[in-house]
Amino acid sequence: PTAGAEIDVKVLAYNLYWWNLFDRNGGRGRSAGKLIARGAGSAGFDMMGFQECDDPGRVLADAEAEGLQGGDYEVVRGPHALAIVYKSSRWSLLGKGDENVGEDSKRQYFGKRGAQWLRAQDQSSGRTAFFVNHHGPLPVSSGGDCTGSATSINIMRLIADNAHAEDAIVLLGDFNAQPSSSRIKELDARLHRVFSGTAIGGVDHIYSNCKAQASGTNLGAGGSDHDALAQTSASDRARRL
Repeated sequence: PTAGAEIDVKVLAYNLYWWNLFDRNGGRGRSAGKLIARGAGSAGFDMMGFQECDDPGRVLADAEAEGLQGGDYEVVRGPHALAIVYKSSRWSLLGKGDENVGEDSKRQYFGKRGAQWLRAQDQSSGRTAFFVNHHGPLPVSSGGDCTGSATSINIMRLIADNAHAEDAIVLLGDFNAQPSSSRIKELDARLHRVFSGTAIGGVDHIYSNCKAQASGTNLGAGGSDHDALAQTSASDRARRL
């Protein structure tokens, strides 16, 4: 983006704690859907990034049943229980993909960890955005099978390989990394961390390549063990990657 050319984007980062909230407790009366619909407001979300999400269609249906507004939405499923839901009535899909960027430590091993991306164009302004949804390695704030900074560098490489120079970039998710970790310090040196949660010491984050007039909100848990984070920004100046 160039100075003075703004694009307003509203995003959600939410680890749904699927095995407990949905598998064990049946969704607790659409508690996550209620949180999403309430947090979306009348404008809705442009992009929702879910982690630990086995069925994003169900999550979207629950949110719509609870009054989710803002237009029409489409689901893009990723690996490792990642999913992106984007507002298709505003954004035209230009590309999508995913790749593994890290791996859990043998001390707490569930497998490899991925980053899912989506590139889209605003139908009104023609501006483009590149969204990345990530669920980081365990243990929390550990480097997993390689150093924490290597995981972050892998994410940045994914962005460099797939985003375009003019894109507004949003990276979000449950990084399983607190602000003091090497993973987050590495990303802080390369992107603007515009909002972070507080659950589990603050492992959920939202990043942008733009200096922004940003307003972040912690929406609470909605039955999860993580914060659902909402952020609205008007991006006006990009950080070079």
